[in-house]
Amino acid sequence: MVDYKMNMSLEAIAYTLRCIADVAFPKMEFSVVSSPVPKIVVDGVVVKFPVVAQNGIDDLFSGNACCSEVKSFDGKVSVKVFSLAKNQELFSLVDGEVVVNADILTVSFALLSRCEEMYASELDKYGRFRYSDSLSCKYDFVGIPIVDEYALLLRKFVCDNFPSFSVAPRSSHFVPTHDIDFLFRFPNFSKSVKTIAGDLLKRKSLRKFWKSFVLYFKSLRDLKSDPYVSSLHELVNVSNELGLNSCFYFKALDKPDEDCTYDVFSSKTAECIRFVQSKGMGVGLHAGLKSYHDESQFLAEKENLEKVVGRDVVDVRQHFLRFDVRRTPQVWQSVGVRHDSTMGFPEQEGFRCGTCHPYRLYDVENDCVADVVEHPLIVMDTTLFQYRNVSETEAFDSVCNLYGRCVSVEGDFVMLWHNTTMFGELKSWYENVYLRFLKSLKINC
Repeated sequence: MVDYKMNMSLEAIAYTLRCIADVAFPKMEFSVVSSPVPKIVVDGVVVKFPVVAQNGIDDLFSGNACCSEVKSFDGKVSVKVFSLAKNQELFSLVDGEVVVNADILTVSFALLSRCEEMYASELDKYGRFRYSDSLSCKYDFVGIPIVDEYALLLRKFVCDNFPSFSVAPRSSHFVPTHDIDFLFRFPNFSKSVKTIAGDLLKRKSLRKFWKSFVLYFKSLRDLKSDPYVSSLHELVNVSNELGLNSCFYFKALDKPDEDCTYDVFSSKTAECIRFVQSKGMGVGLHAGLKSYHDESQFLAEKENLEKVVGRDVVDVRQHFLRFDVRRTPQVWQSVGVRHDSTMGFPEQEGFRCGTCHPYRLYDVENDCVADVVEHPLIVMDTTLFQYRNVSETEAFDSVCNLYGRCVSVEGDFVMLWHNTTMFGELKSWYENVYLRFLKSLKINC
């Protein structure tokens, strides 16, 4: 039996209120009060929230909470709400003040702070919190940015009931990102021989064998002939043509590390990074497997990359999306990380944090707000074809649906596409999902 002793301290309540207000009332001055009644005060309007007792928290995390549905602010989807009495509206107006009649605070804090991950009875083989243990899975709302939906519903109610109240909407953004797990298909002679031989012996394809053989010798003369380097160049050029600002996350491990797949200090790696920078794209750290809970390891990798890029590196995504809610935010805070985009479920696309808005993470161990801004990851390519094993058509539809919801709630659509998911049998995935999606954006602009 799991003991769900979630700490909804005054600081945690204030943090959650601020996150909701940031989405509901962008660019507006507001204040929050944690006790005795949690509330947001914005432009003279007071919004009061209930605090749920411990038994309600137990029910929520165990999957037994009283759950109903309301229409989203735009009427396009249904939104799960908790502890809302039968036949009661989500909001009401009492003596000129807005009263929230459902438990918005508890579920929002659990998702934003990721404190729900503290109660996992079992982790996956990479030490990661499993989607199947999440509130998003238990109540089936992973495809809905539920915290943002609550905030926009609140905004709509306030605007409908206070005619002079005006909110300027936030602009939504598409944020393409690319983890460079493998920078070279032919990193050196011995590995190139194994790769080429694998095309013949393991993949049993004479055509692939011959193609790899030819490309290997071409790559000796021209680095861009290496398929993974060529893919990186294409990702940069496509983003550049569409006016997109992609971020490329490079590894920076030392050779003895098991996760080291290329030498960050080699001239070939430096050439690739310089190309990315020359086109105005972002460069971040793709932190290694052990770094998510090891400050010294993380700092060593960060300093390695900084020596190559010639500036501070403040953007990160953890390899394999590894994250320990008790430790990782502290590591990031300590070493000077300021932006992260790790927070997506590896095995399920959607809204792990309940939001697609950038927001500051919470240090649940020290019960305080961190300086690290989270940019939640919404879709990863390997989630679609590897973990979920959906068709290209199903993948494209899912990407478009999630993007549409991000735009509706004025959030950011952070998408991860690897440079290795563009080659061989995965080339059609790049063309029929990623490129097709980018073209649809261009048509709709």
